[in-house]
Amino acid sequence: MKRMFLAMLAVLTAAALSAGIVNYTADNTTIFPNPERGFITMIGGNLSESNPYGVKGQESNLDNHKSKDKISIVLVHYYLTNYRTKEVIPDKVLNAFDEDMEVLRKKGLKAIIRFSYANGTYTSGGVESAKDATLSIVQKHISQYKSHWQANADVIFCFQAGIVGAWGEWYYTDNFGNRQDKMNDARRAVVDALLDAVPADRMIQLRTPLFKTSYMGDTKALTSEEAFTGTPRARLGQHNDAFLYDYDNMGTYTDTAKQKPWLAQETLYVPIGGETDITDVNLAKQWATYDKTIAEMSRLHWTFIQSGYATQTTNYWRENGTFDELNRRMGYRYQLVSGTYSDNVTAGGKLQVNLKIRNAGFAPLYNARPAYIVLKNGNKTYSLKLASDPRRWLPNGVVTTVNEQLTVPANVQSGTYQLYLHMPDAYSKLAANPAYAVRFANNDVWESATGMNNLGATVTVSGGQTPPDPQDDAIALPAVLDKSNVTAYSDDMTWYNTDYFDFGPEDGENTGRWAEWKVALLYPGNYIVAVTGSYPNGHQWQLTLADSGAQAYELPASWTAGEVTETGETTWNLTGVPAGTYTLRAQNIMQWGQPKLLSISLQYEGELPILEALDNTDADTPLSQQAYDLLGRPVDNNYHGIIILNGKKILQ
Repeated sequence: MKRMFLAMLAVLTAAALSAGIVNYTADNTTIFPNPERGFITMIGGNLSESNPYGVKGQESNLDNHKSKDKISIVLVHYYLTNYRTKEVIPDKVLNAFDEDMEVLRKKGLKAIIRFSYANGTYTSGGVESAKDATLSIVQKHISQYKSHWQANADVIFCFQAGIVGAWGEWYYTDNFGNRQDKMNDARRAVVDALLDAVPADRMIQLRTPLFKTSYMGDTKALTSEEAFTGTPRARLGQHNDAFLYDYDNMGTYTDTAKQKPWLAQETLYVPIGGETDITDVNLAKQWATYDKTIAEMSRLHWTFIQSGYATQTTNYWRENGTFDELNRRMGYRYQLVSGTYSDNVTAGGKLQVNLKIRNAGFAPLYNARPAYIVLKNGNKTYSLKLASDPRRWLPNGVVTTVNEQLTVPANVQSGTYQLYLHMPDAYSKLAANPAYAVRFANNDVWESATGMNNLGATVTVSGGQTPPDPQDDAIALPAVLDKSNVTAYSDDMTWYNTDYFDFGPEDGENTGRWAEWKVALLYPGNYIVAVTGSYPNGHQWQLTLADSGAQAYELPASWTAGEVTETGETTWNLTGVPAGTYTLRAQNIMQWGQPKLLSISLQYEGELPILEALDNTDADTPLSQQAYDLLGRPVDNNYHGIIILNGKKILQ
């Protein structure tokens, strides 16, 4: 009887701590970019030492597609034609891959990567083939690129197997069994080499279902249990470069009655995308109608398709509304349906979250991505990671319920916090960049400056730390620094316009201009720094953290350029910097140009430190000059609160 009473009491207590249901309004019309999905454009090049790039130099092309079609991923097709018979690719060409990926990183884009040797076919003796490289050379080239691919995994969405035959499409080939439609030993060796060299958390697309089933040696479809485990079956997806051609044929399928149901199961866990090659508008009106296109993409869970090839079809889609519908629904389109959250919680206690999320898109996510419930009050931010895996939020209108109890850190400061849902990129290089965060398709939830989705609810935390009294209104890091909290700037208000700091008048000579903020470094460590602004001619910033004794810690000069608002990010190592109050200065170090600084975001890399458990032995320890408050100021025995003593945080 006592046990039943306690159980009922627990239920009643939980109900008392829960706020009412928040219902959200779906946005079914707006087209906006989201990471790793949607229409794509293809760029690339025939690599050589004189022109080793596939992306760099094509920035205006990318900007046009970002503006026109809201792209977030780009197919980068590299041709190694000049190295088809050479075992060694020059370092200049290899290193150019890193520079290409950095261009995409600064533009908030990701890449689908394909390498191949033959940009077309030839006919000899009445037989059509393509001049590609031998298996031995292919394996050597893959080995040389491996470290470069691994180093840029953050900005790569997936790979396409490529390599073999004309355009890397595995049909016409001199060295891998010309016009074969399934695996042989040489093709299998290419897949093996790619599985080893491509980052282990990135998937590889094969051209047809038969290539995967013949590689695996069976026709078993990928199951939920094996999905995302890193096995070859869990990493091999599909690209269809003849979408809807003759509706079923053009070499993609050999038995649609078996292969399409198999593919529909597979693509719940591995991505499919590609292009259509219907280049006759009359055939497009026959095979690529709105109904057929939407049905096929929905059934097979398409994530991306190229917008610039077979324009007879894509223009037809633009005219009849198909294009916009695809731009909304390709890949995932998450929508908040409703949510219930704890109204009050004690620091160190449990925050109850019950979220219903609809995926109105054709497909799920495929690359790992965390989801956080964020508590935010001014500059105080705490991220609580959900156990739910967004890759398993199924598509085509399925509603997933996320029902979890999240532990609120013991070091949370008491107060009332706004709740957000934040799904940043899994890689620390990109996690602070809102361009790589997932936007939900709801009215009035998205915050473009932070990359977070406002849940329209608050929670009051009690029993936590008493907020420290910042010295001279210092801004506690991590924080976003902008016009609203600036401390000082170099000259008069005539250059301090709207939301920007205008560092560049038309007459140039701007290197002396700066803006400063007084900041409190509470948590020494690595900080991800994102500088946002408008840089029509390119720009360089110098960030400096200085204390009252003129000890300075500089972030190496960073370069940002673009015709429109851009975000560049880097990591600032403040691990060895003592906690305390500092002046952070943003200095223009480029003589010419007309840059405008909007904001500087400093995010802590990794989890913020959690206070250690306290005991009476620490409390009895006599204080010395080694004792400081959370802002790094010396304290004596009369101080009450959290102190830092001999590197430990204790309660005095």
